[in-house]
Amino acid sequence: MPEEVKALDKEQAEKCAESLTQAAIDKYGKLETRKVRPPVDQLMLSIFYRHTSVRRATRALRELKRGFVDWNEVRISGLEEVVSHLSSAQWAWDSAREIKEVLDAMFDRRNQVTLDFLRNEEMGIPDVRRFLRDLPHVDREMSNEVLMLSLEKAVFPCSEPIARVCHRLGLLEDARPTAKNQQRLTRLFDKDYFPVLHRYLCDFAGRHCLPDIPECEGCPMEDNCQSAQ
Repeated sequence: MPEEVKALDKEQAEKCAESLTQAAIDKYGKLETRKVRPPVDQLMLSIFYRHTSVRRATRALRELKRGFVDWNEVRISGLEEVVSHLSSAQWAWDSAREIKEVLDAMFDRRNQVTLDFLRNEEMGIPDVRRFLRDLPHVDREMSNEVLMLSLEKAVFPCSEPIARVCHRLGLLEDARPTAKNQQRLTRLFDKDYFPVLHRYLCDFAGRHCLPDIPECEGCPMEDNCQSAQ
């Protein structure tokens, strides 16, 4: 499967983005009544995303919320106890270790385990991103996921899986999760559908558009995919 594909021109890219948006809406609806998670919950979920599937990540977050009083209890609990609520697989150990380090850093900086202060209207997008990226293990796209999904800012994240899918579709010139590509997707997609597009692309990347051997046969975006062609 060739990774270097020719990027679509402006008109073609807009049509592809519309098809992608419609596919996302057809699968999940418009998510008009979606639950907006607190910023710290969304950050923890983003950490899980980096280690396992969307389905497992969502379930892992739910299990931690159910098994502990709050995030501070997670912070002060032993690593083994946190992992016991997740799975015996390696992703659970890696995720739990990173989550505890992030929570420790959060507490060291503000003497509390919350990110609700990021909702302060005086904090601009660069300020929020700067604070989050100063935490261990938090990259640019994790901070963008918090900005979009929790703080409802017009920022579309471009994680490595999303960059891979969008490059193969011809929407991006390369498959890197760069600021340039993130800004291009933010301009290209309709901000009213950012959440459903993000959910669809994350799920799509894990189910069909795999890194090494993508499952092109039967892929719902095959007709629009430059790489498949």
